[in-house]
Amino acid sequence: MLLAVILSSLTSVDRVAEADHKALFQRALITFALARTLNGVISVVQGTELALQPAGVGVTLTPGEILDPVNDLVERFSWIMLGATLSLGIQQVFLDVGQWWGFRVVVAVLGLLWFWARMSKATRPHSLLGNCEQTLLRVFIIVFFLRFAVPVALIANEALYGLFLETRYQQSAQVIETAGTQIEKVSARPLIEEPGEEVGLIEKLERALDSTRQMLDFRRRVEYIKQRAAEAVEHMIQLSVVFILQTAILPIAFLWLFLQLLKQLFRGGWLP
Repeated sequence: MLLAVILSSLTSVDRVAEADHKALFQRALITFALARTLNGVISVVQGTELALQPAGVGVTLTPGEILDPVNDLVERFSWIMLGATLSLGIQQVFLDVGQWWGFRVVVAVLGLLWFWARMSKATRPHSLLGNCEQTLLRVFIIVFFLRFAVPVALIANEALYGLFLETRYQQSAQVIETAGTQIEKVSARPLIEEPGEEVGLIEKLERALDSTRQMLDFRRRVEYIKQRAAEAVEHMIQLSVVFILQTAILPIAFLWLFLQLLKQLFRGGWLP
């Protein structure tokens, strides 16, 4: 009991949990920014078109319809990242509540009361305070659980990230950032060709050949953009797995585990 009260009064665990939470929150914000940037780049590319007039026939090419599914998935990924940041914000509130000095005082008071009740029961078995010993111990365990549930869950969560998820996150974030930069660079070159004035036959043939080259170049660029976008989609799924695990599944799993431990303590005869 003395060790538990001392541990509750210290802030060492809280500082470690704060650092882990800050690192996770920064990763979520960075990834959310990458998703929004990629969404903006793809939206710009979707609005790009090439107007050609080979042999006097008007042709308009646009990658918009091809990139629609990719853009939809990027938007959904952005919503996942927004949900992850909201979850981390809620965890920050609970972390602040657990660190509140009043909470630490309550733990210390309950521990001292239990110790006093224990001594009273040993010297005066039928005293009122002695009869409250078991109740005080149960209340102390519940409050102690509330004090450390979120910090311990955050520390364990970050430890699992370091063991199994860090490499996956770094690789996927790098691929998405590079894909956004490459797509923006490829789509930055001007594509629209003005029809111009009437020209002779030779110049018409040259313009027709030039239009054909532009059409082929445009299609190659669209294919390149599709490949980069497909890579980004694959790694967005990987990042979705990482953040859904860290901000939803693992916190709920840790909470469920803590509740099961409490049930075992209260029902399994571990307490006097």
